[in-house]
Amino acid sequence: MAHTGAHVDATTSKLDAAILRAQAKAALTGLGWKSAIARAAVSAAMATVDGDATLEQLIFESLRRCPAPKA
Repeated sequence: MAHTGAHVDATTSKLDAAILRAQAKAALTGLGWKSAIARAAVSAAMATVDGDATLEQLIFESLRRCPAPKA
């Protein structure tokens, strides 16, 4: 039975990461970034942040990976 519990934890963790990724992407698109840019920035940020990163930390790291706005 212990194996089943580990599987549930892994699934929950993947679900939490997917939710965090979707929320960060929504925040970036809400700020005016195109969906493709937001998705790429969030994916790049997810690769560098800690597994326990907050939504705010993920958004901050994602924004750092967005291209500079054109003047």
